[in-house]
Amino acid sequence: MCSRRQRRSFSLLLVIGLAAPVAAQAPVPPLNAAGNQLVAWSIPSQPRMKVLLDTDIGTDIDDAWALGLLMVSPQVDLVGVTISDGNTAARAKVAAKLLHAGGRGEVPVASGRATPPPDSVDYQFTWAEDFTAVRPIAQSAADFIVETLRRHPGEITLLAVGPLQNIADALRKEPNLGTLAKRVVLMSGSIGGNVWSPTPVAEWNVVRATTDAQLVYSTAPLTIVPLDSTTYVKLRADERARLETHPAAVTRALEALYRLWIGDPTQQMTLHDQMAVAEALQPGAFFGRCTSMPIRVDDKGFTRVDSSGGKPVSVCLEPKRNAFMKFYIDGLLQAK
Repeated sequence: MCSRRQRRSFSLLLVIGLAAPVAAQAPVPPLNAAGNQLVAWSIPSQPRMKVLLDTDIGTDIDDAWALGLLMVSPQVDLVGVTISDGNTAARAKVAAKLLHAGGRGEVPVASGRATPPPDSVDYQFTWAEDFTAVRPIAQSAADFIVETLRRHPGEITLLAVGPLQNIADALRKEPNLGTLAKRVVLMSGSIGGNVWSPTPVAEWNVVRATTDAQLVYSTAPLTIVPLDSTTYVKLRADERARLETHPAAVTRALEALYRLWIGDPTQQMTLHDQMAVAEALQPGAFFGRCTSMPIRVDDKGFTRVDSSGGKPVSVCLEPKRNAFMKFYIDGLLQAK
């Protein structure tokens, strides 16, 4: 089983509009290999993508840095943040403070049910322990997810980068959740070998809430970004330095949280959750292939390829690190 520390440890597309014979036309984004339109940072007129983020922010660092990109992206309408796993009240305060610091305090934060805390010391909690300027909403995470998707059927990408208690609870309330969402994208699972292990492992977000994961994997249409891809993408010192010197409130807050998380000066963040964000925003753009596989979650939290008992899941493999990192860093550097 991989530990929590292990589990979590754009190209800037300049789209030029073609001049029409009679009148100027708006820029038309190109298509990626899957036939999906690529969304460029440079097209402010394009309709914004509605995203609802479900996260266990506050233990590993990639959650906060994933939220940071969603906060500052002009292509994203962040409709809410829901909090899963462990001390959800403390995690919600971290999310609320980060949103407030980045000028996005209007984004609602909803806490999920508390569960026994993981065996870790979450130093990021101290960053927000006295924060009271913005409070989470009273509505539960599951109720907020269901209500928001019902209000905007087929419009919202549900992006879950933590254990799946909230998504499962929402499914128990609304069995058609998967069809109400535009897409459901997870940072989740381990299919084969990766840089940490030559064989599959029980990935944190699955094994932490195995029964809930079994429900989600067997019910909702899913796209997953597994350890098989994310473990190969780490933040280099020069990439961190570019953001560390960027004079924006959100990047300063992300650096503060990074320093609370880091165990020693050589430790590097693995961009697990950020790769799921990228897949949600640019389907298929940062992977060599996204392949449908029959996946079943077993009772030990392994995501098994099972042709007889698995459900079709789109699995994103073969990460394109350089293109992804340019997309991600350039995205955060938009912060004012």
